[in-house]
Parts: sequence; structure tokens; C-alpha cells
Amino acid sequence: MTPSTAPTKTSPTGFGRKTSTRPVLIVEDQRALSEMLSSMLQHKWGCETLVAGSLAEANALLKTHGTQIFAAVCDVNLPDAPYGEVIDLVGKYRIPAIALTGTISNEIRHMMAQGHIVDYVLKKGVLSYDYVVQWVGRLHRNSATRVLVADDSPSSVQVIKGMLSLQGLQVEVAQNGQEALSVLRTHPDIKLVLVDYNMPLVDGFEFVMEARRMLGKERLAIIGISGENRADISAQFLKHGANDFISKPYSFEEMTCRVNQNLEMLELMESLHSLANRDYLTGLYNRRHFFEQGTVLYQQAHKNKTPIVVAMTDIDLFKAINDTHGHAYGDQVLRHVSECLLQHFPQALIARLGGEEFAVLSVGEPLESVRSALERFRIQLPGQKTIAAPKGVAMSISIGVCDQLLGDLAGMLNRADQHLYSAKQNGRNRMEG
Repeated sequence: MTPSTAPTKTSPTGFGRKTSTRPVLIVEDQRALSEMLSSMLQHKWGCETLVAGSLAEANALLKTHGTQIFAAVCDVNLPDAPYGEVIDLVGKYRIPAIALTGTISNEIRHMMAQGHIVDYVLKKGVLSYDYVVQWVGRLHRNSATRVLVADDSPSSVQVIKGMLSLQGLQVEVAQNGQEALSVLRTHPDIKLVLVDYNMPLVDGFEFVMEARRMLGKERLAIIGISGENRADISAQFLKHGANDFISKPYSFEEMTCRVNQNLEMLELMESLHSLANRDYLTGLYNRRHFFEQGTVLYQQAHKNKTPIVVAMTDIDLFKAINDTHGHAYGDQVLRHVSECLLQHFPQALIARLGGEEFAVLSVGEPLESVRSALERFRIQLPGQKTIAAPKGVAMSISIGVCDQLLGDLAGMLNRADQHLYSAKQNGRNRMEG
């Protein structure tokens, strides 16, 4: 009964930018299944797993690691706990649990209805365990996801809040549509709203219309709720801009499915947006996004008369690096430079414009401060250590700077590019402008 561990690492598809350091408890008496699930979780998310084959082993692990365990995946029929006793044990530690079962019974449905488990999974092959793995990722993403419940019934709010909290979501509440709009303005990071139709001051339909003026469907999902027996309410919610609708009374299972489906759709749209605006190799913004967002920042700087600096950077003799060490090594150099740029300019708009050229746009910072930061970046880059820092490659960069508010962003970028060309002509590894 030893923990199965994997190193913490960056995951491109997992818990977010980095995987969780908190372990997942697996309770399964069939060793082959527990090993397979452990391997799948580590491969997908890079997370640590703790494995128990019985209620007694689970109890021992919980006593030692209970406060650190993030989630549990439990077989409800163990040799020493055939009636789901392991679920009660995990529940004492307030750990979200996913139940593994050979059959769907009234007891399993009762566990979910009472909020003892977040979901159950039939043990019917690898696809079932894929579902478990996805659920673990969902639980982790939920821990950083804020949702809003708007309902004038305190009892309904408490029921829904309990359901959402069990899934690890951060829950805000409002007693009417007017208050809900205020909460939405205060917390622009809210991803999902569950809103009742019949509320005072501002009803559900009015709330949806106003919310849609603030945030589109790619930023905010809205689920309408109603206990009224009217066939038109669901259609009206959708026509006003809601993503989904659910009727009272609803089960915990239905609510969970609806919430997960809408959050996953938002994440899919965010991924598509990222693909359209990010450089595939470095993860920095691409040329398109730089000009779209940069133009907005330029206009704000022009209107408010705030300092603005545009810098063009270029890796010196990059072709020689590729020719000598290969393109894979050259890619590593590009990632290294990108990582260093993000470290030196956390508040700036940074993009890879193409090849070995990068752009930095800083607004609102004192000009001399930005220039000093650019010079530090140039000097420190060759010896700076990052995750992707290549070894044995001598590299330097040249920088061209424009801090004059010219006619538009393109004009400033062109001026910075001219200074970059001068820096190259005058010996490289220098900043001009």
C-alpha cells in the first residue's frame, strides 16, 4: 500500500497551466484496475495518486493524508465494505468522491441525491475510466471557477449552492436579478449563472438580456431555472440569450450534467480562441492578436496621454543556431526567449511576430523604467535559467525601441523595426532607439 507518484509538471491539457500537487485517492480492490486508473491520471494530468485496496487501507491513508487529498475515486463494493461504507468514510473528510460500481442501484442514486458523491461510473471498460479521468480534471478546474446563483427563495439557493459547492465551484449568490447584475459587475470572472425566472425587481428574462449586453456567450454561460408549469418559459429564456434551461424539481445528477456541459462548452470556446490568437510553438500571442489588442492599448494611451513603448527584439544569428544544432534546438531557443520575456515584462503585451522576431508593447510604465527593463533583459538573457533553457548555445539579442506616439501602432512598430535594423548593422547584441 504505497503511494504511486509522478513529478509535478506542466500539462498542456490538464488542470490548467500546472497540475495539482494534491493527490487523488483511488480505492479499488482489483489491483489491475487501480494501476490502470493511476497510470491514466498520471499520464493525463501529472497528478500524484494514493492507492488502497480495502476500506482498512483507505482509512489508514486518510488518517495520514486526509487533509491533502483533493478527490477520491472509490469502488463501492469492497471485500471489507460491500455496502458503500467507503463513501461515508471519505465524506467525513469532505473529499469529493466519484463512485465506481458494477450496477446502478437505488443505493447509488440515493448517494448522489444526498450529495455523498459527485457522480457514479459503471465499470464497463476503458471508456468508463476515461470518464473518471475527465471528472478529476473537471473537479480541479472547478476549484478556480466562480459561478452565480440568482433566486429569491433562500431554500432554493441553499440547495443549488450545496450542489455546486460539492463540485468544488466557488459560489456567489443573489436574491434578485438586480442584485445578480451587481454581483456580475463586481466579479467579472464569473463563468456561469443559474438564474430563476420569477424574481422581484428584475426577473430572469430581464437579467439575461442585461447580462448579455455585458458578456457574450463565449464568456458567460447562463442556465435559466423555473418551477412554473408554463411551456413557453424555456423557449423565452433561450431567446433572451440563455444557454440552457432546467425545470424544478431537478435531481443532483441532472444539475451536475447541465453545469458540466455548459462549463465544458465555455472551455472549448476559450481553447478555440487561444488557438486563433496564440503562437503554437511558444504560447505567446501571435501577430494578429498583437495588432488587435495593441491597437486598443494604443488608442487608450493616445486618449489618456500615458507613456507607451514598442520594442522589437530579434535573436542574433538565429539561422546559424538552427544550422549548427538543428531546428529542434532552435525551437528550444525560441521557447527560452519567450519564457524570459514573460518573466521580465509580466504586464506588457508580448507577441511572436514570426521567425525569431518578438514584439513588446508597454503602456503606462515610465519610459526610463521600460528601457532599463529591456536592457536588463538583453544582458541577462544568455545566462537566465528557465524550464526550457537550452544548454551550450551562445545567444544574444538585438532590440529596437520606439517611445514616440506616432500616427498609429503600425507606425511605432515600423520605427522600432528600423532601430532594430540599425542595432544589427552596428554589431548586434545591443539596443537602439
